[in-house]
Amino acid sequence: MSRRIPGGGISQNPFGTQWVGQKPSAESVGEQVRQQLFGGKKPKPVNSDDPVIDRLMGEMHSYRKKLARLIGDKENDYDLQLAQGTIAMIDDDGLIYLGADFLSTHAKSRAIRIGVLAHEIGHRPKRWREYLQQPPVTKSEMEELCRFEETRADWFSGYALAQLGMTFEPLCDFLREVQTQPHPEYFPVELRQDTIREAFESGRRKVSNMEKFFPNMMRAQGAKGDLGTG
Repeated sequence: MSRRIPGGGISQNPFGTQWVGQKPSAESVGEQVRQQLFGGKKPKPVNSDDPVIDRLMGEMHSYRKKLARLIGDKENDYDLQLAQGTIAMIDDDGLIYLGADFLSTHAKSRAIRIGVLAHEIGHRPKRWREYLQQPPVTKSEMEELCRFEETRADWFSGYALAQLGMTFEPLCDFLREVQTQPHPEYFPVELRQDTIREAFESGRRKVSNMEKFFPNMMRAQGAKGDLGTG
């Protein structure tokens, strides 16, 4: 059942990929994954005439590049599109749809906006090609795979927030706000919050060690001070 979510219109899901019903015609688990992840209707792209939204999109583009580099991908593996009726959603080409209502609602909470963006990039859709040669799986096995992939995205969001010098608590609170019902393709919200927290602590330990033992390298290569490729 669809429900209205703050800053995102109507959706069955919190943020992340758009899960849809399994189709029987898949010839491999890779095709099943594509159908599950990217087979739903994409959000409606919109143009902005709001200077606040324009500023926020500019900031999100800057962090998109930082996050791509942090995860080990190329900047142009991902792009952003302002949209209606969603919080955030990534497609199989790496295009991330960001909800205009979501951005405006959380304009003052960078940790939420960047945490959600990091979650999307954490899905790394090009990596899903690794499943292409595997045979189809059952519905329950696909749900387990989706939960595993959601956990990978949650982990990166927590880790990235630590690397960027932000905090994870607003993202966890936001997740609790939007994921109010159980879903077979998501772990319970408490477990997802624990994943984000543990990833953040892992990322923070790495930052602390780098700052302590390799301060010059941290200043030159750390995500927080990342100045991009020019």
